[in-house]
Amino acid sequence: MLGALFSTGATREPDGLIKKLIICLIIAITIFQFYVVLFSSMDPFLHNAIFITFMLAITFIVFSFSSNKKDKKIPFYDIAISLALIGIGIFMIVNAERFLTRWPLADPLSSTELIIGTVLLLIVFEVTRRTLGAGMLFIVSALVIYAFFGHHISGPFGHEQYNLMQIVDQMAYTVNGVYGSIATVAATYVFFFVLFGNLFNASGGGDFFYALSKAITGRVAGGPAKVAVISSGLYGSISGSPTADVATTGSFTIPSMKKVGYSGTYAGAIEATAATGGSILPPVMGSAAFLMAEMTGISYTSIALAALIPGLLYYLAIFSQVHFQAKKLKMAGYDDETLPTVRGVMKSMGQFIIPIIVLIVFLEQGFTPVLGAIAASIATIIVSYFKKETRLTPRKLFDTMVETTTRISPLVAVCAAAGVVAGIIQVTGLGGKFSSLIHAASGGSVFMTMVVTMLVCIVFGMGMPTPAAYVLTAVLAAPIMIEVGIDMMQAHMFILYYACLSAITPPVAVAAYAAAAIADANPMRIGFLACRLGLVAFIIPYMFVYDPSLLLIGSSQNIVIATLLAVAGVIALAAGLEGWFGKILKGWERAIVTISGILMIYPEFTSSIIGLIGVTLILGTKFPALVKDFKDAGKLPAVKEIALDENENSQKISS
Repeated sequence: MLGALFSTGATREPDGLIKKLIICLIIAITIFQFYVVLFSSMDPFLHNAIFITFMLAITFIVFSFSSNKKDKKIPFYDIAISLALIGIGIFMIVNAERFLTRWPLADPLSSTELIIGTVLLLIVFEVTRRTLGAGMLFIVSALVIYAFFGHHISGPFGHEQYNLMQIVDQMAYTVNGVYGSIATVAATYVFFFVLFGNLFNASGGGDFFYALSKAITGRVAGGPAKVAVISSGLYGSISGSPTADVATTGSFTIPSMKKVGYSGTYAGAIEATAATGGSILPPVMGSAAFLMAEMTGISYTSIALAALIPGLLYYLAIFSQVHFQAKKLKMAGYDDETLPTVRGVMKSMGQFIIPIIVLIVFLEQGFTPVLGAIAASIATIIVSYFKKETRLTPRKLFDTMVETTTRISPLVAVCAAAGVVAGIIQVTGLGGKFSSLIHAASGGSVFMTMVVTMLVCIVFGMGMPTPAAYVLTAVLAAPIMIEVGIDMMQAHMFILYYACLSAITPPVAVAAYAAAAIADANPMRIGFLACRLGLVAFIIPYMFVYDPSLLLIGSSQNIVIATLLAVAGVIALAAGLEGWFGKILKGWERAIVTISGILMIYPEFTSSIIGLIGVTLILGTKFPALVKDFKDAGKLPAVKEIALDENENSQKISS
């Protein structure tokens, strides 16, 4: 019983009358969302209140009390909570004028308002436990306890006394709490971009990415692994969800990788790492990037543009490691007879590029990201009718709407809990106190401040999803990063990267666990190997803090030089990690190349020159062999010719 209280709930699919009522609620929410964005000037607070309460009502039907309750029958208490949430939403609508015009704290809450606000906060506690688990529940609970009893603490971490009415007022009826700016992200960006991603996938866009990747890299050494990197990157940049990416593309790529000899652990790690990078690769990125736009006031377009070069460097590193590993072990590609051509893929499925172009054009022209997502969704529906088999019929559209609303319900819970966390930190002044602690631990050093911030973000990311890890670290650590001289864009992008990397950081690595289920391998081993494959991503944030040229900030000359050095450094680092560059590298050569690659990545002239000399001395002699190897790329055996050696190759790669 105690274990059930601290575990997440299981997803369930209700049937009968409950299912019909949920579908009606989903339709109402979808219509409401489009109405508010396209035709209404509704106040954001009221919009958030309606959206959050009604979405949480769905969440209590979709998620059971514990992981042991997976039956379709909905218990009476979940129905009661859902009805209570719908009642709270109606209460907010009826009393909208009062809540939009009253002065918080100065105008006391009525007894009814106090009770309703308290019930809402208790429900947020429970939905946090069901969807996010004990880690986030512990943090929210600890902060609320701190708000009530922190006045008893002497010294800098103490604060003035707050009673129940003051806490409920701030958390339930102002923009400092559940219905604040973080909720805006769920009600706008997340809803419409997830809808676009689902429509794109339902119409065959995900298949297009997979087929195109297969046509480009399927014939070369380690073809299935390279297909996984490219297809997962492309799909992840649209979906913005590592777990959804693994579940979608991984179901094809992981078995293909295992077929040519990759171990389940290595195949799962490649897929998990590639899927995680989608959250930091434009144009869509992920919900944490939307949160960054809301918290910093920096436009989402500017954030996506700044993330472009670091995101491409991330995938260059993974692709290079996969390539060098495949060449070293003489891994095969797909059988030519089973592969499409690029021309054939573009001819049969090239229409799926149109929605992406529409999205990019809308963002580039200065339209809001939400309007861009809506336009891209409309374009997806239109191009789906180019072929009979891809058409988004009314039934498919309806199913996609239902899937979208169901899928974002956990994200709504994240935003509700994060709203409480951010509100408590703001009301009690804990953010400034924590910043002082980081400042003391780092001694005011820019480098040590980044190290401490990285550790805080990774620790938070181990117990909660990416958006929550970003919000917590951004509220607590971003101010001190800015105080020591780091620009706001660089500071928040630094935090955003490490929050995203929590998807592959053990012990709680959601992308690794999703890949493990498909690869039939140990998720912890997948997580640790994914961290090695994604090593460059752990270095990139330091790179763009020291040299903002990598975020496309500065002169064109500096941007070009910094990018070229970073590209060379990333390739050298990949060669050192995998121990191959035209020929197998000896141990001392690997060490020099790895260190030299890091020196080249580090944005400082002297270190870059030293790294360049080291790389040239070691890899320069291997370059002719590398060129010859590329010329002989098509001479490797196909999949069916090396299938008998799968176990041998798997053992080599695992080691």
